[in-house]
Amino acid sequence: MKIPTRDFITNQEILFMGYSSKKDSFSRMIYKELNKAGITVYPVNPKKSENYDIKVYENISQLKKTPETAYILMKKENVSKAFSHIKDSGVKRILFQNRKMVSDEISNECKDRGIEIATACPMMLIGGGIHKIHRFFASFA
Repeated sequence: MKIPTRDFITNQEILFMGYSSKKDSFSRMIYKELNKAGITVYPVNPKKSENYDIKVYENISQLKKTPETAYILMKKENVSKAFSHIKDSGVKRILFQNRKMVSDEISNECKDRGIEIATACPMMLIGGGIHKIHRFFASFA
């Protein structure tokens, strides 16, 4: 898998699988930074919660249009289920938070379907400063 560039997120929009209901979560920081960068984010979490401070979709069928790019940030054991929901949705690229999330089965199915996959923290794509350094070192991993 490659380390993507900013243009991995097309049309300035992204489907975010795994947005957390926890107020101080990493996912909420990522959401805010993506928005600051001018990217429209469609957060999805099938668990209902009153702790969301934004509109969070329970499934992608609630979206009027599915973005071409998805970002997955969740426990490895939940990734297969999330992938089963997006693989036929029109998503053309999937950004996984880390390589541990991507099984060989998902990787091979993405290849067969023509879905481009990459692993990286989105901050490496949109952020400056320390995130540029993180991107540099990640390219050698």
